[in-house]
Amino acid sequence: MSITNIVLAGVGGQGSVLATQVLARALANAGKQVVTSEVHGMSQRGGTVITTIRFGDETWSPVIPAGEADYLVAFEELEAARHLEYLRPDGVAITSDQRIQPNAEALKRSPYPEDVQALAAGRCRELLEVPALAIAQELGNAKLAGTVVLGALALYLDIPEDAWLAAISETVPPKTVAKNGEAFRRGLEWRRARQGAVPAV
Repeated sequence: MSITNIVLAGVGGQGSVLATQVLARALANAGKQVVTSEVHGMSQRGGTVITTIRFGDETWSPVIPAGEADYLVAFEELEAARHLEYLRPDGVAITSDQRIQPNAEALKRSPYPEDVQALAAGRCRELLEVPALAIAQELGNAKLAGTVVLGALALYLDIPEDAWLAAISETVPPKTVAKNGEAFRRGLEWRRARQGAVPAV
């Protein structure tokens, strides 16, 4: 039995829930059996938002215990640091290099990391920091950053590109389909250009 576990973490308002829906739809389009979790966190209040996706053989529960995720997909660096504990030692963390300063109370609980690479050392096989916000801004809309991250994730998963693009078309608002498709391709191209050049941690 083979099951792949993915944890997605972001800040409310970043579009991480939409990104989860796109990923789940892409997996379904590719013929995978998929289970997703409910949203955990404050999706509308700038707080941490966590979702999970599991796919594979006989995948019935969305629960992913700490230390069992194959992939951590984070849409902001502090959220990547906070959720490294979910990863397997041979797992992969993919995060936007965006830094969103949390409020003072949140900082008391978890100070902002200076170096996510250092925190990830020994915690996972690979950490990929994607310039997602910069790419999204080049495309004219910062909200496309989540889709750029999905493009970087795509090379790790056995999902045809047309299944991803169909999922985007079926999930995002109709007027943003073309731009989201472009953002996905830009993330994919960025990761392809980095192939073999990503440092292990």
